[in-house]
Amino acid sequence: MSDQPALLVPQTTASVPAETRSFLRPLAVAALGLVVVGNALSLLLTGFTPNGDPSHGFAFQEIAGHPDRFWALTAFGGIGQALLTTGTAFAVCLLVRTRGSVLARVGAVLSVLSGALLSAGLASIAVLYGYATDPAVLDPAAGRAFVDHANDHTWRFTALVTPGALCGIIAMALIAVALWRGRAVPRWIPVIFFIGTLAGFVISSGLAGVLVALPATATMVLISGYALRATRATAQVPPAA
Repeated sequence: MSDQPALLVPQTTASVPAETRSFLRPLAVAALGLVVVGNALSLLLTGFTPNGDPSHGFAFQEIAGHPDRFWALTAFGGIGQALLTTGTAFAVCLLVRTRGSVLARVGAVLSVLSGALLSAGLASIAVLYGYATDPAVLDPAAGRAFVDHANDHTWRFTALVTPGALCGIIAMALIAVALWRGRAVPRWIPVIFFIGTLAGFVISSGLAGVLVALPATATMVLISGYALRATRATAQVPPAA
């Protein structure tokens, strides 16, 4: 049995009305754009923010001196998470329309929810640590005490980040299975997509975090590209006689 993705099979979208098919291509273009921009912002967050784990907080000395950079990278990195998870959700729904479609849709919903939670959680982290380490707001001694207190009570922002991460892991697992079952892409793509996503949660900062994130990033772009290719192919399907 061939392992080539069934992108040109008319049964996926040929039965969809022409006006609906004409809408799918702009949606696929938007999904690809969201994935590319979102991953770019996420990689900047991974590579340039101080080493730290939201579940344990960030040390005062890692942020002091450049609170604005920390705020910008973390806040926009959160937006990047929302964009890439939404784009991936759109792409997989466009690709998997028959076998595995239920898994794809549930995974897509959880993916969007994950991005919303992570974005909100990272925004709260950005504001909290950004103000606490800004000498124009608090003197260093008070700022350090505030950060230490926040690091001892991280539940106020991990209450969003942790469920967001869990939703993301479940979503990516469902999406990977849906892509595998639907044979919408070569089967090595969902495997690397899921393994790379898991690895990204384990190693999430610095150059190592960027290198670990690259395989998952590449597969998200490929999935979105296949979705765009699929809409182009279906646009060429002639109407039934």
